[in-house]
Amino acid sequence: MRRTVRRAAGFASGVAQGRRGRSALALAFCRAVAGCAAIVAVAAALCPLAASATSAAPEEGGDFVRVGLYYGEKAPASCTVYSESGFILGVMANGGFQEGMPLPAYTQLTFSVNGGYTAVHAEGVLVSDDFGGGNCVMPYDYASGGLVQYEKGAFYRGGLSFAASTGNRLTVVNYLSAEAYLYGVIDAEMGYKSPLEALKAQAVVARSFAAGNAGLHGDDGFDLCTTTHCQVYRGYGGEHAETNAAVDGTAGIKLYHQGQAASGYYFKNSGGHTQNSEDVWNGKEAYLRGVRDEYAPEYAWSWTASTRELRAKLAESGRDPGEIRSVSISARNVNGSVRTLKISGAAGAVTLEKEQIRTVLGATAIKSLRFTLNDGAQAPSDVYVTDGTFTGKIQAEAFAVSAGADAARPLLVKDARFQGASALSEPGGAGAGTGESASGESIVFSGNGYGHGVGMPQDSAIEMAKQGFTYAEIINKYFTDVEIRQ
Repeated sequence: MRRTVRRAAGFASGVAQGRRGRSALALAFCRAVAGCAAIVAVAAALCPLAASATSAAPEEGGDFVRVGLYYGEKAPASCTVYSESGFILGVMANGGFQEGMPLPAYTQLTFSVNGGYTAVHAEGVLVSDDFGGGNCVMPYDYASGGLVQYEKGAFYRGGLSFAASTGNRLTVVNYLSAEAYLYGVIDAEMGYKSPLEALKAQAVVARSFAAGNAGLHGDDGFDLCTTTHCQVYRGYGGEHAETNAAVDGTAGIKLYHQGQAASGYYFKNSGGHTQNSEDVWNGKEAYLRGVRDEYAPEYAWSWTASTRELRAKLAESGRDPGEIRSVSISARNVNGSVRTLKISGAAGAVTLEKEQIRTVLGATAIKSLRFTLNDGAQAPSDVYVTDGTFTGKIQAEAFAVSAGADAARPLLVKDARFQGASALSEPGGAGAGTGESASGESIVFSGNGYGHGVGMPQDSAIEMAKQGFTYAEIINKYFTDVEIRQ
């Protein structure tokens, strides 16, 4: 790698001596070549040193990841990137970066779409009118940790790739080593202030996710996106010394099951029990077994939705039961989480299963599948209070008073139960209902935990680390029969 950079630097010194000398010749040649489709071939024709650079081994650092930064509706029509050290144009090949044309004299490049092809300009001069496919631009000092800046905004390790997409727009992809990618993930997913062993566990599981889900966005032209659909990635701006240390301290270490690489999964809070993979998704994986989670901190949640709101959410997904009459839990899995939710309406019934429940109704509303149901609109008819030994019925206009009080005044009741149309609710309950069904004008979903429930719960990993467990012990708690190795 150092030898490659030195060779490129030889060409760079010639450019530096006359900014508009050899560099201008290179750019003029690119303009004259029809199509200019092969950046590497052009560079080789210009200078023997550039030709030797193209035959260099790919950048070291293990597996590479293509992260989609801007695509679809967010894809720009044009953009400018910056690097204080200049740039190197090259190709993404054989799991690494192969250097092509050095451009150390230019600190900014502009990319745009022209006739379905990606054009590159260096300070107004055309460098290429077909910079597409597997091409990539790296900062000239990428081998020593150089950064590239997108539109005077975020900085990224590695390089950027630009591909023409529909509507004369550019799909922008960050191409970098898997380890550098993780630097920008761990804080976004767990928080840099978490204990080191928890951060290490997060690094191993996140690395395993990235390896196991390469190509998840293949139809879009990259591997992973930057959101919770894959893993939250914030580039160089998301790095911290603590999270980088966790990545470096577990460099290359991933999960394996029966000798095969295993994809890692994680989520926030288990609510007391993790899930079997087949109870959430469709595939059964022997290493993704639900376990009782005694380290889970309390994470209670509640969501009240009107039947109109529920119907609208169902209709958005192509399911409309008509005016909703009732919602019921028709099946739970072995650990008590909801397996099947039935929504009955005037036009029929809609059945949602497993994670589909959260996908359709909203994953931030239905935070986990560990929930019960109650009517939200029905007022309690009778109120009972207890002191732990005696339970009495309070009349509608009665007040609870303390002994010796001069006047009656409302007091906080430690334990109250509300009797509605069908059953007594638990203390602190939201209203009438059985817990398994509800039929009011609004429905209350009350649960515990946050996330899909498969794999490692991050809150529990943090708690285990606080109690002195190592990252390997944390991982072995939540993944069944896995090897943790490079």
